[in-house]
Amino acid sequence: MRRQAILALLAAALCAASARADDAADEAPLRTLQMTPSPWRSFRLTLDGYYRVRGDMFNDLDLSRGPSPSTGQPIFPLPAAGGNDHTITAADMRLRLEPTLEIGQAVRLHLRVDLLDNLGWGSTPDVLPSTSEPAFAATRAEPPETGINALESSVRVKQAWGEVTLPFGTLAAGRMGGLVSWGTGFFINNGDCLGCDDGDSGDRVALTVPVLGHYITALYELSASGPYVSNFGQDLDVERRAQVNTVALAISRVRSTDAQLRRLRSGRTLVQYGLLASYRRQDLDAPGWTQPGGLTRTFGPNDFVGRGLQSFAGDLWFMIHHHGLRAELEVATVLGQIDDATNAPGVSFRGPITSKQVGGVASLAYSFEWPIRLRVEVGYASGDDAPGFGNRIANGQLTTQPGDLDGPQARPPVDYSIDNFRFSPDYHVDLILWRRILGQVTDAVYIKPTVRLGPFGSAWHHITFDASVIESNSVYATTPPGQNSYLGTELDLQARYRYEAGFEIDAGYGLLFPGAGFRNIPLKLDPQTAQTLEIILAYRI
Repeated sequence: MRRQAILALLAAALCAASARADDAADEAPLRTLQMTPSPWRSFRLTLDGYYRVRGDMFNDLDLSRGPSPSTGQPIFPLPAAGGNDHTITAADMRLRLEPTLEIGQAVRLHLRVDLLDNLGWGSTPDVLPSTSEPAFAATRAEPPETGINALESSVRVKQAWGEVTLPFGTLAAGRMGGLVSWGTGFFINNGDCLGCDDGDSGDRVALTVPVLGHYITALYELSASGPYVSNFGQDLDVERRAQVNTVALAISRVRSTDAQLRRLRSGRTLVQYGLLASYRRQDLDAPGWTQPGGLTRTFGPNDFVGRGLQSFAGDLWFMIHHHGLRAELEVATVLGQIDDATNAPGVSFRGPITSKQVGGVASLAYSFEWPIRLRVEVGYASGDDAPGFGNRIANGQLTTQPGDLDGPQARPPVDYSIDNFRFSPDYHVDLILWRRILGQVTDAVYIKPTVRLGPFGSAWHHITFDASVIESNSVYATTPPGQNSYLGTELDLQARYRYEAGFEIDAGYGLLFPGAGFRNIPLKLDPQTAQTLEIILAYRI
């Protein structure tokens, strides 16, 4: 069950009454408030974002272990033409623009627009589509157009929302991500990092009120709706009981970046923390709505099932930083139940699907006077005893068997639970195992010591080095394809060079020594070492 969309905001509206004087000559007119017009014609436009060029080399990320039994496919793509070469490459780009338009003193409009979002280099030559021209005849690159020469559009508007600062707080509404970078980022992550590809977004209304040095946020999110029809240019939701509604409440003590730096430089202790809880509900569902052709078909009473979804999510985060010592802890849980998880109207499961998930991250770091920092991180994500990790389920895969890397964790009528907690895919623990092979941390415990050297240089340009070792084990031995808890040990080396404030080069090399958890038991194949190299050129706005 997907993590809750936390930080969705609860709407509060103020009504203003207007009065008009009676026309009677013997009655004095009522006093009216004289408001100073807002200088709305005076606005300021600021722009954030970046242009990213990313290149990757993946060597043997399929671990040379052969196919999984249920899908018949390797655990990572291989060269399509066959042969013994297990190396593939990727090169893509993205221009992210995040403009903010400030109108007057209180109103702000925000956008997140990605242009050529993760567009592969060379993926739209002018010979595509074609029935005659070979690829080597290409003379230029064409703009990507969905359904013609690309799977996605060249312009993707991912977020758009407005906010206003009222006398008692801030009210925001629209499609937005996490308004703050909550905690460590393993549970709520707005996808701001250069290597991020996802990010949390939701259609929300938000009210944040400052109280005694804290921020209290009430949240509402319409997480899913439909089916809907278009009526004179407006989309109408034809069954409100099929909506997935989420409400949440959060309290936090978080200082701005500048305030944090001032406090640390003055030798004082920095303490930050937060607590949030959310509740989600759905009564009915139309399974055909999310299937091919569902957007254009007509729905009636026989197309709905009584979903009966209810779930609760909670998160507690605490951080303390004093001189060179920094400690951080975040724990999250998801508890839920689906009364009927069937996708076939008229056919019901005999029992409800339940979910009990727990995840957490703890870290301890110390920075010395010489430019060196030592850090150790421990992460945990509860698991499910079903085979496979439950991150990326192949289309049409309805069940799993021992030896599968992935698959559904609920397998009625023998298994009615989904207990594997999943980290945000934008919380990057390593370069290979969790980021590329499995996609996100789940059903596991890992430990990650890191040494950082630097920065070396000046304020105008400097370089930093990181070296990490990540050891990973699954919670259940029945989850990995090799039916063994040991997943492997990975060595990651990373370097970052920054020139002024607008340019940086990130380079990372990863080497994975896979464990017995990836052994192919039916074929009697042991997993082989995998390695990757990634280089990112970033031009910051």
